[in-house]
Amino acid sequence: MITIIQQVIAGLITTGILGVLYMRMIKREKSGQIGMPQALLPIILGIVSEVVGSRLVVYMMIGVLHSGATKFNELPVVARQFLSPFLFAAFPEELFKLIMIIITLCVFRKKVKNVYEYILIGAAVGIGFSIAEDYSYASELASIFIRLPMLPGHMAMDMLMGEFLGIAMYNKKNNAGPVAIFNILAFAVPVILHTLYDAGSTANYMVFEGAANGNNVMLTIGSVYALVVIVGFIVFSFRMIIRFKKNGDKFDNMMINKVEQ
Repeated sequence: MITIIQQVIAGLITTGILGVLYMRMIKREKSGQIGMPQALLPIILGIVSEVVGSRLVVYMMIGVLHSGATKFNELPVVARQFLSPFLFAAFPEELFKLIMIIITLCVFRKKVKNVYEYILIGAAVGIGFSIAEDYSYASELASIFIRLPMLPGHMAMDMLMGEFLGIAMYNKKNNAGPVAIFNILAFAVPVILHTLYDAGSTANYMVFEGAANGNNVMLTIGSVYALVVIVGFIVFSFRMIIRFKKNGDKFDNMMINKVEQ
């Protein structure tokens, strides 16, 4: 019962904080604010992406434990530190979030006006994912508040994903520049950022094994990497939100569909 209450608290905190940020972003659009369906669908799909993605990760991990656990554990600690979060978190999670963004864009293909709204869709999918993730993992009340500075993480990464997708579509529609490279960056950059972050936090084998084996050099390197990555990720998340606010007019003017208001 206590765990359920903690999960509800975590979900409400995440929804409240990220919801306020999202509503402020919506209100800043000058070419006409998006409607409620377009605002809410990607959040719902973001929740779905976390539920489906987390189940996929469990099956992948079971498969590795059954067929290749020994070989995996024989890899150098640095290789495991980056391979594990890439395979079991960054790649599948960002893939499912990308799919949900694409689904939203397909549903509202005639209504998404500009790059600004691509970024809004990315932010909304990230918010939905964060709500589901924080609800699922809030096993301790203290962890809810420890995670507060990192709450915008998924939102920030998926804003970047939406931005790259939007620029690719803008370039395609207006013959304004490269298309393929921005579509590639839309997936590759969030995956890389996600991998680097998890390698310094939840999958930091240098810290785990250094502490277990009494290897102070490995423990120190892992701890420094964790500090750099976590602080860097927090800075990145808030910088993305500030950057989006500063460049909002530019993204708003990068028209993709000229929809009559």
